[in-house]
Amino acid sequence: MQNKNREQTMQDDLSKRLQVLQKNPGNITQFLNEFKANCSLKDCDAALAQALRNYPDQRFAQLVQSLLQRLPQYEQQMQSTVLSTLLSGKERFETLWQLREQTLGRDEAMLGFGQEREYANYRFAYAELQNNKNLTTAQRLSAFEQLQQQYSNVTTQESNIGRYEQAVALLNTQQLTNQQLSAEIQQLQQQYLSPEEKVDMQFKAQREAQQQQQVDRYQQAVQQLQQDMAPLKQQLSEAEWQQQYQAQLEALRLNDFP
Repeated sequence: MQNKNREQTMQDDLSKRLQVLQKNPGNITQFLNEFKANCSLKDCDAALAQALRNYPDQRFAQLVQSLLQRLPQYEQQMQSTVLSTLLSGKERFETLWQLREQTLGRDEAMLGFGQEREYANYRFAYAELQNNKNLTTAQRLSAFEQLQQQYSNVTTQESNIGRYEQAVALLNTQQLTNQQLSAEIQQLQQQYLSPEEKVDMQFKAQREAQQQQQVDRYQQAVQQLQQDMAPLKQQLSEAEWQQQYQAQLEALRLNDFP
């Protein structure tokens, strides 16, 4: 009786998981990992097969079953596939996606990996937008807003700061004065960040500016040290010169980066 209760509980759980997968398809790996982590039966595969047989939407259930049957062959194909390093990231992904469709089937590939497909499409479209030098800052930001709407399933998964930083990366700094750039950044902070996040980003910008000033001071000091030490090369042996130079260089490091 206890085993039957466990089996029925597992079937109820699987039915709910399949409903979630049907509403939000595209990540079969997550579905299988969560299912196996929560399955306490001896034969989890049999339990899943039974849940698919009992699932109300048999068209969807058969699609899941087809995907599961073809996954081992697909994984073997992936392990033996070697892609040229000369291919771009987009070309490499498209090659792998074609392999998925050929091995799994088009619908099965979308059911299993559709979320990855959509994320890749978004990233490639964003990269094209970022690399388009013919657009003004205003055009880039407008296109970015449209891109977020087009791929809302992807962008809603990202943090406010993540979307803000993507927007900032689209600013055409060569076309903006320092004042215009500052105004654009403030506008983007207002658009994407909460008040708390705005404060965090302002502190982060201040820290980065201070760190850059520190690095600049150190580099200038190193250049000055090299100029000051240059005449001594004719007076000291190479070993003595290196010893003095390294000692003073270490003193500079300790002074600027304690």
